[in-house]
Amino acid sequence: VVVWLGEHVSELAEWSCQLVREIVKKRGDKERWKTTFDGFYLTRGFHSNNSSATLHDYESGGIAWYTHRTKRGAGHNWKGTSGGSEGDMFNELMEKVKLAGCNIAVVVGKDTSINAIFCRHFPDGIITYCSNHSAKPLQKDSFFFSFRILGQFGRFSAASEWASQFHS
Repeated sequence: VVVWLGEHVSELAEWSCQLVREIVKKRGDKERWKTTFDGFYLTRGFHSNNSSATLHDYESGGIAWYTHRTKRGAGHNWKGTSGGSEGDMFNELMEKVKLAGCNIAVVVGKDTSINAIFCRHFPDGIITYCSNHSAKPLQKDSFFFSFRILGQFGRFSAASEWASQFHS
């Protein structure tokens, strides 16, 4: 069933992506296109067997291109780590964008390997950091830092002990 459905799901996904690319073209953004990128995994960690990536049109939020990596099963196409697959998938998507004649003006990201790949393909482009990916570590670090400082002065020692169990 999965093999039979896979072909139909792929066709539907490609049709949907094509619609988004046509919207970008009609809007006149093909030369200075604003995009966002996301790489994600079926399970967290370097040992994940499946990872996917999507390139979104910033204005509509629609997915313009996607790709997938898997280490096992039918169609396996990756042997490295999950983190390495994200850069590889981003590179593939950038090549597709260039083949379609688009020029990305802005990409939203945080990963340094992705930044290097983007600059290689679009040296005049701009990288804007994702506020969500930037804020999460800052919020977490400041939360635990405040508990540690207060704990130094004998305040909130129980809260500090409680909070430390969540911080690695």
